Amino acid sequence: MSKQINVGVIGLGVGEQHMIGYLNSKYVKNVYIYDFDQKKTKSIKKKYQNERVKVCLSENEIINNSDIKAISIASYDQFHFKQIIKSIKKRKHIFCEKPICLNSYQLEKIKNLLKKKKIIMTTNTILRLSPRFIELKEKIKKNYFGKIFYIEMDYNYGRLSKITDGWRGQIKNFPVILSGGIHMIDLLQWFTEDLPIKIKSFSNSICTRDSKVDVKDFNVSILKFKSDLVAKISSNFGCIYPHYHRVMIYGTKGTFEQSFKNELIIKKRKDSFSSVTIKSKYPAVKKYELIDNFIKAILFGQKLIINEDQMINAMKICLRMIKKQI
Repeated sequence: MSKQINVGVIGLGVGEQHMIGYLNSKYVKNVYIYDFDQKKTKSIKKKYQNERVKVCLSENEIINNSDIKAISIASYDQFHFKQIIKSIKKRKHIFCEKPICLNSYQLEKIKNLLKKKKIIMTTNTILRLSPRFIELKEKIKKNYFGKIFYIEMDYNYGRLSKITDGWRGQIKNFPVILSGGIHMIDLLQWFTEDLPIKIKSFSNSICTRDSKVDVKDFNVSILKFKSDLVAKISSNFGCIYPHYHRVMIYGTKGTFEQSFKNELIIKKRKDSFSSVTIKSKYPAVKKYELIDNFIKAILFGQKLIINEDQMINAMKICLRMIKKQI
């Protein structure tokens, strides 16, 4: 096949899913993999028994390889920025796990470098491909809910040990908004096609208070938009709750509710209410499903599902939420 590229994957936690996505593509020739834990790298190689998977001994072995056209960055969050900068300078197209960086200085540097280089970069805010959220987006476009005036979104992580006992707790002031809440921010800007003009944020560390880590494990933010819409976004890492994305959409013609037990659209007013159960599945999406779009954007100019402006704007909103939190 004439249209094939070599790709690299740095980090083999969720990066293993990236690798699967690349191996599923007929447009990918070889996948070069690296993790700082070489036992994990060898284990992945052995697990898949695929001659297209090539083991590397360092991230630079991938970044500096002129035969590699695109790189997935799926390392720990604190390493994303430096790996992105090195990859941009080597003119690699980039598929990066969220967040792409940890502060405004880093974001501006990435943004400015991207302007200078003709490369494609996107991020893995995968909820855009969930059938339920695709259906919601279509209903919003068709004015099914009328004028939307309030949205609630909760990123319930429910796996506190991944902070207290894992690499997340090793990051100073680990940003739960960037690690989890950014998924909800991406959905919010996709649904509304609007940007916030005011943000108020509150946080606490009650759930991690007796642990060794210094993390604000809960954040809730109120956002006011140009359209007069108000939204509430929470990032709840300490909750005793399954990993779940709770969504409420309130419009003048109807309400959507996605809670742990119900997925409903409520219509009518006055003394009687009617509800419709949403049948589209949630989340029903694999962590590698944006890879196909990324590859086709590189080779054929396909429109990115999460484009550069959307990626940057989501980061900017999250960083403003962090800056405003008290």
